[in-house]
Amino acid sequence: MAETSEKTASVSEASVKMKGAAEKKEHEQKPSPIAVKRELKVEEKADEKTRIAGALKKSAAEAAKDAGKPAGAAAPSAGGEKKPSEQKPVEKKEYKKPAEQKPEEKKREIVLERVYTVPLVDAYAKPAKKRAGRAVKILREFLSRHMHAQNVKIDPKVNEFIESRGATSPAKAVRVNASKDKSGLVWAGLAAMK
Repeated sequence: MAETSEKTASVSEASVKMKGAAEKKEHEQKPSPIAVKRELKVEEKADEKTRIAGALKKSAAEAAKDAGKPAGAAAPSAGGEKKPSEQKPVEKKEYKKPAEQKPEEKKREIVLERVYTVPLVDAYAKPAKKRAGRAVKILREFLSRHMHAQNVKIDPKVNEFIESRGATSPAKAVRVNASKDKSGLVWAGLAAMK
């Protein structure tokens, strides 16, 4: 009876070893999903390269047919350049530009023009991420109050100057050249700082 138990123990140990080896083989045979994706990408690139090479050969064969030469003769030399006798003269086409029609620009009749230094320090009372927006609002309100107009347009360069250090720390003052036209529109452009 002892012999049979020893045989079964040795058989079970052998079967465990075989199962472990089989699992290792299965594990080794199954590549990871990432490896599969990489292999697919490599295969796609190889397919694309062969497709491009085939297209280039076809175009070389067509060019050779046009020139009346065999397909191998149309391929460029190792240097990559054709001999001057093989080059075809390139026809330059001159395109005439259509007559530029400039829309009639409406010239603004400026009624009032002033230069202001606008303090924007009050924007720092707001939370950090809202300061630049508040600074632009302060500028717009200042110009509306001092130029007696409701419609105020701010030049993008002024906005860039205000936000030049970022939205969290806008400029503390800005010098603007404000001009008011006949229709009541106020345009604020960046003026030179002293």
